[in-house]
Amino acid sequence: MPKAPARARWLLSLLAAILVAAAADPAATTRRITIIGASVSDGFGVRLRVPTPKADGTRPVIGVNLATLLEAAASDPAAITVTTHATSRFFLSPDAVAKGSVAKAVADHPSLVLAIDWLFWSSYGSQRADGEPIRTCDDRMERLERALAALQPLVETGVPIVLGDLPDMHDAIEGGMLTEAMVPDTACLVRLNERIHAWAAQRPTVALLDLADVVRRTQAKQPIRACNRDWCEADLGPLMQKDRLHPTLNGSLAVMAAALQAADTKTDGATTKAFDLDPAHVRERLATRAGTAAAPAMNDPSAAATSPAAAPSPQPAAVGSSSPSAP
Repeated sequence: MPKAPARARWLLSLLAAILVAAAADPAATTRRITIIGASVSDGFGVRLRVPTPKADGTRPVIGVNLATLLEAAASDPAAITVTTHATSRFFLSPDAVAKGSVAKAVADHPSLVLAIDWLFWSSYGSQRADGEPIRTCDDRMERLERALAALQPLVETGVPIVLGDLPDMHDAIEGGMLTEAMVPDTACLVRLNERIHAWAAQRPTVALLDLADVVRRTQAKQPIRACNRDWCEADLGPLMQKDRLHPTLNGSLAVMAAALQAADTKTDGATTKAFDLDPAHVRERLATRAGTAAAPAMNDPSAAATSPAAAPSPQPAAVGSSSPSAP
């Protein structure tokens, strides 16, 4: 039997080997996925139209959020559980929602957390926590620091976390979803993202998703390379809704692919192995889960009549998801 110090080192080595093996096992990594975030994670405006009319002649639509997309993309749906605490109402009370969603995520005991747009309203918006107008970048930095502090309890659990940085959404001002006062200026966005990147670099379990680059490429109609494929408008139709703020169904898949690829940096390449992200396959599985034949995705050029309005109505309950309703 090894002596005490040697035995301690041996046990630590054994534990490390076990943890690495678990991380390399897609089943272990993706067994319990929790999603926290705002409207992109909540699937705002994302729809799948059912082709078969109901008795009254109407054609129902299915609301789709990131949780339902993950479930539909799972190679073995029975092997994963996806829970979402994302809400499109995050902007109404960013501090309270941030803390509450972290507490719920900790209680889930997840194996992976996706916080793709969780930081968005920590820095976007027009009011400080005291209700006064945001006037400087320092005001936004203060809000960001509170959000990062709120995320720390989840970091301390040791679970891998995919955290998105801040995209430049000035285009959404023209889309009618954001006002100029809500959007950080370009220099402030650089400063905010530098802080996010530095914070994540000091936490080994946090995988940073370069959401700023994903959105920049989407806006420029350039391909997004993720999960061994190019996601581009030329092949898939629009990836952004007409509000210029929220992704379409295929755009949501592209974001999810980028997030899973980021997760792979903390899970030894195991995460993406558990999912088939082919858009046609995911669409078919979504429709099958809803008890219908396959339907074209909204914003698909072949289904122009189903394109969402510039300001889509709030998303209905997503089919087949363990997602709770938004507060």
